[in-house]
Amino acid sequence: MWVIPFLVGVVVIELLLASALENAWVSVVPFVAEPQGGYSFDAILGSQEVQQRLVGAWWFFALFVILSVFNTILGEELLFRGVLLPRMEGAFGRWSWVANNVLFALYHVHVPWVIPNAFLTGLLYTYPAYRYRSTWMSIILHSAQSVYIGFLVLGIVLGLA
Repeated sequence: MWVIPFLVGVVVIELLLASALENAWVSVVPFVAEPQGGYSFDAILGSQEVQQRLVGAWWFFALFVILSVFNTILGEELLFRGVLLPRMEGAFGRWSWVANNVLFALYHVHVPWVIPNAFLTGLLYTYPAYRYRSTWMSIILHSAQSVYIGFLVLGIVLGLA
């Protein structure tokens, strides 16, 4: 039952605060803005030409699922919450979950315009792992985004978009 309020928090951050947070971050540090030319997943899949080419492309859906599993579960969650978080408690004590989350946000340096968003959502991923000593809630919360996007990708592959 604790997943529900944390999941609502993630949805609020992603849907209501993400663009405002990104705009504020880019206005303070302009060189971290997303490059022109559409490098985001949204910009790529927003093109009608790309959507038409992906109809029936089951390889694309399979690739998305594989990448989501390896990135979300095996990559970020098990690395940051499963391996690093317990070891950081020795150095940071009861604030280890915040230090772990700072590291998680900085891990997203390859897309610097999302670092503040990664920090806020990361707090909601990291605290339950710290509090309950389990990565399962973090995996569920972080994977919810992949499941949502996976349904959108499935809609594109089926030609429903």
